[in-house]
Amino acid sequence: MISSVVTFAQLSFPEPTVFRDVFWLIILLGASALCSASETAITSLDNFKLRSLIQERGDKGGIFMMVIENRSRFITTLLISNNIVNIGATVLTTNVFLAWLGESGLGIATVVMTILVLVFGEITPKLIAVNNAFPIFKLVVKPIYGLSILMTPALVFFDSISQWAIKVLRVNSQNRGESMQDLQLLIEVLSRKGQLDSDKGQILNKALALDRLSVRSVVKSRLDMQTIAHNASLEDVISLCLNTGFSRIPVQEDSKDQIVGIITLKMALQHLKTHGNVSVTEAMVAPVYIPETKRVADLLKEMLKQQLHLAIVVDEYGGTVGLVALEDVLEELVGEIYDESDAVRKIRK
Repeated sequence: MISSVVTFAQLSFPEPTVFRDVFWLIILLGASALCSASETAITSLDNFKLRSLIQERGDKGGIFMMVIENRSRFITTLLISNNIVNIGATVLTTNVFLAWLGESGLGIATVVMTILVLVFGEITPKLIAVNNAFPIFKLVVKPIYGLSILMTPALVFFDSISQWAIKVLRVNSQNRGESMQDLQLLIEVLSRKGQLDSDKGQILNKALALDRLSVRSVVKSRLDMQTIAHNASLEDVISLCLNTGFSRIPVQEDSKDQIVGIITLKMALQHLKTHGNVSVTEAMVAPVYIPETKRVADLLKEMLKQQLHLAIVVDEYGGTVGLVALEDVLEELVGEIYDESDAVRKIRK
């Protein structure tokens, strides 16, 4: 009985050094949490957000601009600091459990420290920082910059190793430009401040949206596609163009899955004048085929570069999905485009 009480007393009242270690462990976990929250806050505020904040609130001391120009310096400072802090916390935790439990406490210390770092040093502070990025950023950015100055030799050393590793692995570490969300934010900020009128803002937003659209979203389906048989005459083409209002007609063989050419009203009139009423195949040009998965932005570049006005859209098996005209793509930017034939059809309705 007496020996049990003595043993309990020894476990319940550790040496003063243990209390000191626990105290510093709490301090180091707090520092780890601060590093993690700061890292999340700095990475959450990208360059466009920082520029908009500079315009709205100013940048006393130019610290915000320093982050824009050399964000990696701040991130590396935090990563080195966080690793040093976590190593120190691990040593203290090991000391505490060795003092309490002897050598058997080593494994327990590893498990406990892993849980403490994950919960209090990583997950919780980062979740808090995601929803409070700017207040935390504003609070920590100057101290981090000061710390980075003190750690300059270490930063230069680790940066040299990182650059060497990047070259060896042949990884592209250069900035690929601002994200689409950043550009949309910039457009919104400029529009709100009156530096960009609403019409131009809408066109710019639609231009950015083109990069997310595929051709299948602007294609005119094969059911609505007006074609002409390959054995038709030029007079048939002219008649069809006048009746439908279309100036470009796909030429098919047995079905719309066999588009063999494109004939325009201008071509038909020129060949009719010089060669007479010959077959449409003598005046047509070869069609351009594009996959339905192609991005609209890429299609627009291609059509402008090759001076294309009409392309045939095909699926993965080569079947005809429909057609897409340059006018259809431009309408995604500026809205509905009406020409003379559109006006005539509207009046007839």
